[in-house]
Amino acid sequence: MSPLHSYPLAVVFTGGRADRHSTPRRLSDHRTAGGGGPRRRPKRVALAAGATVALFATLAAACGSDDADGPATAACDAAVDYGAAFASGPQDPAEIPAFAKERMLPIAEALEGGLEGDALAAATALREAIATVADGGDMGVLETPEVVEARATIGAAIHDGCDLQQVSVSAIDWAFTGIPDELPSGRISFAVDYEGKDEHEMVVFRRNDDSTSTLDEILELPGEEMMSQVTMTGVTYGSPGTTSYLTADLEPGTYFLLCFLPQHGEEDGMPHFMAGMRHTLVIA
Repeated sequence: MSPLHSYPLAVVFTGGRADRHSTPRRLSDHRTAGGGGPRRRPKRVALAAGATVALFATLAAACGSDDADGPATAACDAAVDYGAAFASGPQDPAEIPAFAKERMLPIAEALEGGLEGDALAAATALREAIATVADGGDMGVLETPEVVEARATIGAAIHDGCDLQQVSVSAIDWAFTGIPDELPSGRISFAVDYEGKDEHEMVVFRRNDDSTSTLDEILELPGEEMMSQVTMTGVTYGSPGTTSYLTADLEPGTYFLLCFLPQHGEEDGMPHFMAGMRHTLVIA
């Protein structure tokens, strides 16, 4: 399964909106007439996709220590494993309940078991929401204000209390600022502040080891060829004035960070990455 093919599923569990994204034949092709650019999905599908990534970014953000005041290492490791597993998730929304029950819920329970205080209460709320999805309930439960707030609380606790590299990112119109060009490998937590007027996301791809292409070169390739050169690593999303978190174990390599949302939320708007919202990060 290619990263972009599984991307709508990821969008649901990290709180993004699949109806705001494009899956173009070329990443540089944002036309709406036959170009594979941004298209509105039916409302129910958008809700399903928009509800599924919320979890991934939160769970992927869980990593820490066994200190009394911080998340337990076991819960953090399980969450990172969960974040890495989402690329194998189902494309069919009908398969999401089983996926939630078999793959996501056990890891959510481990996350709940490794947090304390407000973060524990937030993890409980998140676990209950995932259980609702696992039981075949409305996936919109993952987009309620309570669950959105829970994800933010968990992300902040992980970012501030765990043994990891902290990177503060500003998502503005139209750029990511604050991200260095190079970081040492290991567990990294990105805290993304959304300071623009538009909604933004940060999608992370790792360039495959057998590729030497630059980001600009990859963006010009046809879809299948393009996706043969990169692997999706993670995604996080937020509205103006909010902060979201993405934590992952990044091995050495070249990573590309992009925002695919269309400008001003317009159906035929230019994707943000074409206006400059992209960054190349080397993990050494």
